[in-house]
Amino acid sequence: MQIQWPTLFQQKPTEGGKFSPDAMALRAGDQLTAAVLEVENGRDALLSLGKFKAYARMPMPVVSGQNVQIRVEGGEQGLRLMMVPEQGQGNQARSGSPLEIRLFEPVSERPFLSPNAGMLKAGETLEGRITGFEKDGLKLVDFGRFKAFTKIDFPVRQGQVVPLQVVRSGQEITLALAPQTRSAADAREPGPASFPPHAASNQAVVSGQAAPKQPAVQGQATPSMPSEPTLQTAGKAGAATPAPPTSGEVAVLRDQIRQLLDQPSRPSSSFNNADLPDPMKKALTNLQQILSPASPEGDVGTLAARVRAFVENSGIYFEKRLAETVQKLEGRSGPLPPVELAEQPAIRNLMVTDLKPNLLVLRQFLDAQPQDAQAADRHLLETLKSVVQRAVSHIDHQQTGATEKPVDPDVLQAFSHLLFLTDNPRNAQLKVYYARKGRDGEQKKPRVSLLLDMDPMGAVRTDLWMMGRDLNVTFFVPNADIQTLVQDEQHRIGEALKPVFNTVAVNVVVNEKKIEAFDGEELFLPGQRQLDVSV
Repeated sequence: MQIQWPTLFQQKPTEGGKFSPDAMALRAGDQLTAAVLEVENGRDALLSLGKFKAYARMPMPVVSGQNVQIRVEGGEQGLRLMMVPEQGQGNQARSGSPLEIRLFEPVSERPFLSPNAGMLKAGETLEGRITGFEKDGLKLVDFGRFKAFTKIDFPVRQGQVVPLQVVRSGQEITLALAPQTRSAADAREPGPASFPPHAASNQAVVSGQAAPKQPAVQGQATPSMPSEPTLQTAGKAGAATPAPPTSGEVAVLRDQIRQLLDQPSRPSSSFNNADLPDPMKKALTNLQQILSPASPEGDVGTLAARVRAFVENSGIYFEKRLAETVQKLEGRSGPLPPVELAEQPAIRNLMVTDLKPNLLVLRQFLDAQPQDAQAADRHLLETLKSVVQRAVSHIDHQQTGATEKPVDPDVLQAFSHLLFLTDNPRNAQLKVYYARKGRDGEQKKPRVSLLLDMDPMGAVRTDLWMMGRDLNVTFFVPNADIQTLVQDEQHRIGEALKPVFNTVAVNVVVNEKKIEAFDGEELFLPGQRQLDVSV
């Protein structure tokens, strides 16, 4: 098992029966407005509720950027959280209703980024409760004083409590299974997101740092586990790849950027356009242009230029392009002072067109905002922060992978890019495979895979590569009906590309596994069958 330290959520215990200032009292009859920050599997959502966040299993699908209404109801088993349906969805708010939020895990406002600062001591024991929430292949585990997304390599189930012991080896902290001093009755079964009734009134206090405890059910057997599995700090091999924002989340980000730039000044708002710092305004304007969708209609050359811009300005190559630009400038005139260098048109153009520096400016501004913003501003702030942080993390992860020594030099290095298209609000993703350094020039030509999620076809993957001036295009589709649709139109592809290539071979294959493997698939050098993306 591996704890992902950057995603730790520290929890503050109560003292003297008093809750922290970030605590939120819930009472029967309360109405809450929650902003959806992230969504996994359609219904597992990270919510922002005022001054605290929570992971919740929603009773119906939600999307990032959506606001949902939640009502607190009382009952014999404590308080229940009910999702209030929008107009036209019907109101079924009663016990056992499909609108009940049955899993609810509050987490702290900010990640806790210092795991070695006395949080875990060698020899101490602790328990990890499996919350039932997952993200990017990791499971959210409640360790008592903190929660963390964790890579688990042995079978567990929702609600199970795993006894662990802290082991320190040099500078590395690991968690291993503690000696089995507990009986099989230690396994716990998950229950609804219920809160015990208060002694004096039917209310509960939910802290932004603490999670409600699930009721225990005795007599459940713990699944068998391999001996001595361990938890290790992130950064080692096997860490999960951070998922980039989806096309839908980027669309929400574009709308929010437009609102920030276009909204009139409001005295009660902390986001008045007139009060935005000049670097922030410039970054928002630049992001509007960088993230604007391309139209697949019209001139093919224009579309190709936009796709090329999506790749080059994705942020992954920013530092490399900046270094190359500086070397060219200083090679002509000698070393330049930093201020003069920053004013060079080539440098200024790079800072305007590349995604990464503008995301960093926006993130710095958002991190500096006060935590007591009004509800509307708070939801906007949290949604922006979530999408921006995921985008930056995805860029950083790919840059780190590019500098690591490969286990196998024949494995192609892959970079993943989101494409924004006007007629496809769902995901469009481009993956470019490059040969590692040290290969001859012919082998350094990249391969390309394209994943489009379309209505009503669903996800379709397209792989392209070349041999000389012969192009091979393979479509991977989910079923035979889609295969027939594509085959009926595939002759048009050859006709359109005939002036560019000697031959164009188009294949249509039913293969859902190839579609599902798009994100994590490794490709090896296939000889001379490569695609020149300059075409």
